[in-house]
Amino acid sequence: MEAVAPPLAGPIDGYVDGLTACLRGPRRTRAEMITEARHSLEDAACAYEDAGLSPLEAERRAVAEFGTLREVAPAYQAELAAQQGRRAATWIAVALPVINVLAPLMWWDSPWSVTDHASHLYWVLVDHFMYTSFLAAGIAALVVLGFTWGSRYLRDGVRFARYVGLGAVTFLGLHGLVGAAVFALSLYQWPAAATWPPLIAGMTINLGAFAYAGLLSVRCVQWASATKPATPVGA
Repeated sequence: MEAVAPPLAGPIDGYVDGLTACLRGPRRTRAEMITEARHSLEDAACAYEDAGLSPLEAERRAVAEFGTLREVAPAYQAELAAQQGRRAATWIAVALPVINVLAPLMWWDSPWSVTDHASHLYWVLVDHFMYTSFLAAGIAALVVLGFTWGSRYLRDGVRFARYVGLGAVTFLGLHGLVGAAVFALSLYQWPAAATWPPLIAGMTINLGAFAYAGLLSVRCVQWASATKPATPVGA
């Protein structure tokens, strides 16, 4: 028995596949955008069929009316980059205060006093880490407002998202170094801290929170830079 060849993709399928290949961003939002685009194309094609065109010609007309990928993809990509920027800023605005508020629990009921053998440098770094965390959280909250309420005033949302991502990556790198120095000094001054379960659990949570924030920020930069289709485009 001869194998039945799969049906050839129509103009709408080809267009949607090209749009899918062009876009980079949060998976769910990207899928929703692509689904919405497909529905718009299919509705337009149905209208042209009702007007008397053949199904193939109706799809071609709908695709041509929708615009080429080079015209359409940048606007979709800009929205994806803006959403990623909001996600990164929101995470930083929420996670940093929570980390600092819960930090004392890492030393709760420890068999040693945190004030014993603590150097001046240690307290300087602790204070720096805490104050800059709350400052950064406040700035991140303002950035979230910029992506939402203030978006109407932004002339270039893609550039704003890119700057937010770059700023977040830079801050997280420097802030992480301060946090690592605090942790290293803690182990140096109180060796028993290396096996203290609350401290180990707290540092694991902190590392995970920083890693996730870094991932969101790096993707923000990448997706804000992907404003041009990655594949050859056409109508």
